[in-house]
Amino acid sequence: MEPFVNFSLNDSPVRFTDGGKMFVIDAISALSETDRAKIIWENLKKEKPQINGYIEYHRLSGNLSVPITDSSGWKKIQVLLFDYLIDIANQ
Repeated sequence: MEPFVNFSLNDSPVRFTDGGKMFVIDAISALSETDRAKIIWENLKKEKPQINGYIEYHRLSGNLSVPITDSSGWKKIQVLLFDYLIDIANQ
């Protein structure tokens, strides 16, 4: 387990590993300004399974692992995320 760094986006904390990889659910929460980021992430993975190719898992204390990604992966995730959010907004 490596330590992480906190940044703020839209007044929401977004964590990064020391290696510069972003905590995906933190970023989704900050961008969507919702507390449903985990649900959005799970649904997004089901609808867009290719997203799993852009992440890896980071172990936190205990046995909790969270998805992280680098800037290249986040650019790809962000496109899929915005498409997904637009689709659910139009339903």
